[in-house]
Amino acid sequence: MSHSVLREPLLHFTLIGALLFGISTFFTDDDTRRDEIVVTQSRIDHLAAVFERRWQRPPTEQELSGLVDNFVREEVLYREAINLGLDRDDTVIRRRLRMKMEFLARDLIDAIEPGEQVLRDYFSANAERYRQPAQINLRQIYFNRGAHDNPEAAIETARALLSEGVSASELGDSSLLQRHLEGQTTDQLDRLFGEGFASQLETLPRGEWAGPVESAYGLHLVLLESVRSEQPADFEDVASIVLRDWQSEEQKKILEAQYDSYRSAYELRVEGKLERASEEVALQ
Repeated sequence: MSHSVLREPLLHFTLIGALLFGISTFFTDDDTRRDEIVVTQSRIDHLAAVFERRWQRPPTEQELSGLVDNFVREEVLYREAINLGLDRDDTVIRRRLRMKMEFLARDLIDAIEPGEQVLRDYFSANAERYRQPAQINLRQIYFNRGAHDNPEAAIETARALLSEGVSASELGDSSLLQRHLEGQTTDQLDRLFGEGFASQLETLPRGEWAGPVESAYGLHLVLLESVRSEQPADFEDVASIVLRDWQSEEQKKILEAQYDSYRSAYELRVEGKLERASEEVALQ
């Protein structure tokens, strides 16, 4: 079977449909009448397994009997609620049932393991998404505007002291900001120092103290140690991310194929004027 066939959502939907049918068969019994509740051995085993996962021990005979009684009570009330139509026109129930249908499809697609070549092809087709951003190593000295009558003059004094060999750790004002940052992206720097901080670094020389650079906190002298430009990613470094993205995209395709398949069994009739409804919403 070719890799292109393996990537077809309709094939996945067929597999999922078979699994859904198997699950439905497991939880239902064709020989059970509507007015009859049958607690099968598989149901009892399931109740016992759920209890054991929660309490880290198997249930006693009395506890298991109580679990069965609770299941029967739940089943009786569930069936009566359905008979009374309590599930109809209930927005919460409708949304929860929709979510359960979609979650089931998502869980099943997660179980599909694509071959490495499928993921490599997906990676190649979306290479721009996985480009590694530029990374910056820098040192900074912080100056609090409120702590100096003339912060620009304080920065010039610090620059002169640096040229005389004074350690950067002895200069500037105290803060929680790190003085030495490595492997930072522009987004990370903007999150740390405020929007626009990283863009000011583009014109600074490399390997020497420069500035002042303004941040959300004040002013900084900055030493750009190194800047690694943006570059393509290696598949091995982002394989787990590629798998996640592939699964997410396949899930969307499967959910759409699932909906289209179910939708084809229904005839749609819209009664009412949609433009009138839009006007009423706009007036509210």
